[in-house]
Amino acid sequence: MNKKVKTYVEDLFRGYEETAELQDFKEEIISNLLERIKDFETEGMDYDAAFTKAIGELGDITAIADDISRQKRNEVIGQMYFQHKVEVGLKHAIGYVIAGILFLFGLTVGFITYFSTDVISEGISSSLPFIVISGAAFVFLGLTQETASDYPMSWGRALIYAIAAGGILFGLITAASLYFMDNMGIHAVLGTLLPFVIPGVGILAFLLLTEKSRHKPWVIEEQKIWTERYMKKDPQRMAQGGLLSGALWVFAIAMVILAGFKLGIIYAVVVFLTAIALQLFIEFWVQGKSYD
Repeated sequence: MNKKVKTYVEDLFRGYEETAELQDFKEEIISNLLERIKDFETEGMDYDAAFTKAIGELGDITAIADDISRQKRNEVIGQMYFQHKVEVGLKHAIGYVIAGILFLFGLTVGFITYFSTDVISEGISSSLPFIVISGAAFVFLGLTQETASDYPMSWGRALIYAIAAGGILFGLITAASLYFMDNMGIHAVLGTLLPFVIPGVGILAFLLLTEKSRHKPWVIEEQKIWTERYMKKDPQRMAQGGLLSGALWVFAIAMVILAGFKLGIIYAVVVFLTAIALQLFIEFWVQGKSYD
């Protein structure tokens, strides 16, 4: 009799993270089942009927096991995070400092030029090389730096990312400079913007689509926990969130292009930032429901 009850409980919790808390929980269930079966047998039931009725009274106890297992996994993940924090290496530290100095120097030169000439386009143009180089450097350093959550990217691939990012920055800053020049039409701005931005975005899209995961095992495990939790709590809400996000960004991209042509770059940026805010709201809506 004891063996049948124990086998039933072990099968019930098969696949859960084995912890001391879960083991105590299983032993308590076995003890309670045996007592209930004994009570039912005293009332005149045979063993099989008593066993069936006893387990029917348990209800959905796997939810408690879910919480125990999830708590243990979160504890392990937290320990792995703190144990595997990675310090910034000397080369990367020097690189970050130099890139930061270049960026601040570019901003300073730009403001000095603007205030001395009172011409926005000249201020933007003077900061161009420093902003582009520092921006590309930050991208390269960030991708080749090992973190607590990710392994470093290969230098060759990171360099392509940096060049693409630098090209996009060059196109954006040059187009902004032309936009503020007198007698420069939108065709001149777009003629400078598109040859740099479109190839850069295309290269980034290709790199992102062919990118292999650099996440460390504890991050993958954490993502698995959250995915399981969301799907179990409310899979319909997750599907709705995905559809809303897709519709939002299709509409946002169209509005950014339209605003850029009809109203100007500033309005296109406002539309883009609004789309980001709405995306964050959608994420909050989905996650908030999962905690209910």
